[in-house]
Amino acid sequence: MSAIPVDKVTLLQAVILQVEETLRRLGSGYTVARQATLDSPHVMKSKREVAGIEASYLANALAGNIQEREFRLRTLRGMRLPDAPERAVLGCVVGIGPPDGPAERLYFILPVCGGMEIPVQDGARTIRVVTPETPVAKALLGKSVGDEVRLRNDQDRLDRVRLLV
Repeated sequence: MSAIPVDKVTLLQAVILQVEETLRRLGSGYTVARQATLDSPHVMKSKREVAGIEASYLANALAGNIQEREFRLRTLRGMRLPDAPERAVLGCVVGIGPPDGPAERLYFILPVCGGMEIPVQDGARTIRVVTPETPVAKALLGKSVGDEVRLRNDQDRLDRVRLLV
């Protein structure tokens, strides 16, 4: 079982940076859409003049998305990572792989941002963020080092859990 050096604090910071970058891009898009709404004529001359309406729909959708990202950011910034858990819990990095080999897949269990991937080491490997609602996290939560786990996509394969941090 080869251990991969993983710093959870650094990983969490990488997730936060990705969310902040997405928030910046969404903010720019919202500003443009909002300005397009304000610049469009308020009285439609024909039924085909919908640019202002479409811009307002886009601005509203972006505003909702921005609120969701801000919630994620607050959640991540307020998160306490476990120091040395004996079982996989929220905030753990978990590796799984065959019983006689190294960890092939790496997961960071967080309350938000599921699906995000963070490169580790030289960028050759990634750690995927999973949330407690996902089938992978449900299979991993509460497991100890060496426990066996079957994931849905690999029904015929039995993997072992490795708590990396």
